[in-house]
Amino acid sequence: MGKHSAAFKAMRLAPSGLKPCGLWHSSPLLIKKYGMVEFFLYFAMFHKALSRLSYWRYVPQRLNGRAADYMASKHDLKQDSSLVWNQYYGKEPNLALEQIYKDAHALSNEKRNWYWSSIKGKRWISVKSRVITFAFLLFGTALPLLGGLSNDIGIRLFCTQIAITLLAAAGLFQLADKIFGWSTGWMRYVSTVTAMESATTSFDIEWAKRLLSKTTPPDNADVQALFTIAETFERELEKLQAEETKGWITEFNAGLSLLDAAIKSQREDTQKQLDSLNTTVANAVAAAKADEKAKEPGAIDVTLTFRTETKKVELSLDGVAQDTFFGTSWSKVGVAPGLHTVAIKTFSEPVEWTTGSVLVKPAEIASMELKLAT
Repeated sequence: MGKHSAAFKAMRLAPSGLKPCGLWHSSPLLIKKYGMVEFFLYFAMFHKALSRLSYWRYVPQRLNGRAADYMASKHDLKQDSSLVWNQYYGKEPNLALEQIYKDAHALSNEKRNWYWSSIKGKRWISVKSRVITFAFLLFGTALPLLGGLSNDIGIRLFCTQIAITLLAAAGLFQLADKIFGWSTGWMRYVSTVTAMESATTSFDIEWAKRLLSKTTPPDNADVQALFTIAETFERELEKLQAEETKGWITEFNAGLSLLDAAIKSQREDTQKQLDSLNTTVANAVAAAKADEKAKEPGAIDVTLTFRTETKKVELSLDGVAQDTFFGTSWSKVGVAPGLHTVAIKTFSEPVEWTTGSVLVKPAEIASMELKLAT
């Protein structure tokens, strides 16, 4: 336990800039002093602690960046100029050059790290959305084919409806990618940070060429020349960032226009569907009323004409005896619309039959006259 405590204390009291790789480089001395097992045990603990610390320190930034990537927004990247003249004024050339070089690289590192960190969120949502879109497209295309193998029309209808839903979802995901700029933003960030990496490499080369060409120690003229190189480098980084931001603004406005167009198109389609539905409902109501009116009963008014004298008769409607009466007229209400047959039979000798047809219309009175020969 004493060796363990001593090894842990040595790591705890190590300089703040010590990293696992530095600990590894000094491993021979630590192994010799504390033993092989204790060294590897605490090396693993030390590495895990650093990993957790570095992760949780940047969790808020990662979450904010991921949310910004989802919503096509652009979280802040604000950096004041690091090449402030009064930081180098009056310093020795060597110290001034060292500070200029560090400041220029600090600015470059901050900008490049911002883009590399933002690329992760863009790449994640872009890849996921494309995978989901492709999956919806795949199943939306395959389901009707699979449903066609069944003889059950219900199954085929169900597969077709699900396929239409999946294809619509795929289209919405594709539209969201265009509106929020997930894929295009990812490509834009990669292009910008790659150009920044190239500019940083060019800056290092220019800086090295200037110093290597000197046969004497650096002087104030070298400070001015190298400051100009660093200034040009910083302006180039700012230009790349400005161009990328300009591209983001253009893409953001294009996304808004696309969203407005989609909303307008959907509103027009919905209005057309609503008008069509209203027309269908109105036609259905009118048809129902017409059907109801067509079923309203009518009435029949029969007039009898005798040649000699009025006789007692039996009247039948559609083959069914209705009434026996002595007179010249007969009426009946509540008769179903349509064509009906009226028959008259006399009782006195000789017996006489007379028939006729009448068309009864809904809610109307149909009149007819039957003449008898006797």
